[in-house]
Amino acid sequence: MVARVACLPANFSAGAAGAAFPVYSAPGVDAVGAGGTAFATAWPGTISGVYCANPNGLLWLYYLCGATAGGVTQVLVGETVGATGQVLPATTETYTIALSTSGWLGPWSPSTYNQTPNAPNLTYSGAVNATALVAAAAGCVVVDFTATTTLCVRFYTTNAIFP
Repeated sequence: MVARVACLPANFSAGAAGAAFPVYSAPGVDAVGAGGTAFATAWPGTISGVYCANPNGLLWLYYLCGATAGGVTQVLVGETVGATGQVLPATTETYTIALSTSGWLGPWSPSTYNQTPNAPNLTYSGAVNATALVAAAAGCVVVDFTATTTLCVRFYTTNAIFP
């Protein structure tokens, strides 16, 4: 099965529970933004993805990969190209997650990376995840993976600080 998991971010500025980078336990997604060490939501398939609302550009994705490489990762660029209504290919923002690594992707500019309300009608050429975007992906960053066998991910948000 190929699908995407809707996620809520953990608040990285919330102290120990939010700011803890977990160690690898079992593959999964922190879909509820619980923070800590839980990755309670199982991946819906080997080729899967995640999406999360990104209202202010303070969103980023932490990943932790076990003994099997995470494969190719694609961050879908939601901004349309001029007046064409088309989006850039899915291969525009591509990364490789190596085995036994951790790191982060983002943060992302909402004007460039957030999906538009037209998201369900968009086609991303070269996409590793052929699942159509759902209407709920509008206003969200979408990240897809080719291998989730030992992959854990969590979205984080930080608080804006003004002088």
